[in-house]
Amino acid sequence: MPEIDQKTLQWLLKKSSGSPAGKISTGRVLNGFAADLGLDPISIRRELHALRIAGRVEYSSTPEGEPVSSFIKVFKADVVVPAHMVQWQEVIASDSGLTDEDKMVLNDLGEPLNGFPKESMRKLLQGLVQLRNDQSHLDGKMAFSVSAQYLLGSSKLLSSLDKRLLKAFGINVDAFMQRPPYIVIGGQCNAPEAVILVENPVAFETAVGTNAANKYVFVCTFGFGLSGAGNDYGFQLASVVETGNAIILQRTPGTSISLVGLLTHPNVYLWGDLDMVGMQIFERIAAKVPHVQLSALYGPMIDAIGDAERRHPYATATGSGKPGQKLFQSSRQDVQKMLAYCERYAVDQEIVLPEEIELLAGQTLDISALGNVTLPS
Repeated sequence: MPEIDQKTLQWLLKKSSGSPAGKISTGRVLNGFAADLGLDPISIRRELHALRIAGRVEYSSTPEGEPVSSFIKVFKADVVVPAHMVQWQEVIASDSGLTDEDKMVLNDLGEPLNGFPKESMRKLLQGLVQLRNDQSHLDGKMAFSVSAQYLLGSSKLLSSLDKRLLKAFGINVDAFMQRPPYIVIGGQCNAPEAVILVENPVAFETAVGTNAANKYVFVCTFGFGLSGAGNDYGFQLASVVETGNAIILQRTPGTSISLVGLLTHPNVYLWGDLDMVGMQIFERIAAKVPHVQLSALYGPMIDAIGDAERRHPYATATGSGKPGQKLFQSSRQDVQKMLAYCERYAVDQEIVLPEEIELLAGQTLDISALGNVTLPS
């Protein structure tokens, strides 16, 4: 019997789940197999044949195996419901205060509750109902604190439950703050000549260890719960600028400066990675702080783009995105110019040397002086 590819079967089961008869249009299957699963026409016929032999699908085909039916019927295997899901659904069914719609939504919410005794499930359900009732008074509160307050004293339980199902029940998890918005600042905070917003903490640490910290203040985001990827820090930096709300941590001795003071300084620069995401972060910040400029620290990175040993392609391994990702559209001339350099390759800001930071940090990148981009293959 031909071997069944479980990924193919799961795709069919998921896509046909909305049909009571388990039917899915043949065209949708063929297009989906090609687009979502990356199968070529020969592989598609082979996969469908294996599934038909196993009794998991039903359709008519040509002698060559080409489907000719308008629909392909998908047969679901008998599913064994885990014991903890049975218990959870019994708890849901026995609650007379829930509407039929509530019960339908909540039935699948119990998947992460393996190991919960039935009494804990009842208390959790009571907490969810109370949280829904109090939702309007909790917007902006920390999600961990809300979870601990309402859901069995667990700060992590709310985040382990399906956000989509919670929202359908009436609990909008996005209304809660996921982590404290911290920014860390270092350098000359009394009377800085410029404020440099730095995308990544490693580059920030390098900067505050140079003599540039005697003239400028460097700003970076910090917070537990980040994955450590550069994009996470950059996106959080943009978010802090957009909301104007953050807890400031002092990295070096000096007089504290407010977030408003940082962002209203006449000389505000961004220094991040030379890649498409870095330019998106700059554009988000510029929408809130119109006078922000790109730091001249991008200069050494632009030079590196032309060096095959110092640039990298967009790939998962480099943490810079996926191969072939589309160039985002920008109306800003400075961003358009920078995107021309990083359309195919990227350079991380950590490549910039300490002496270059001291020389260039407080200067503006001269976009008009940049030449046309000609990159080798």
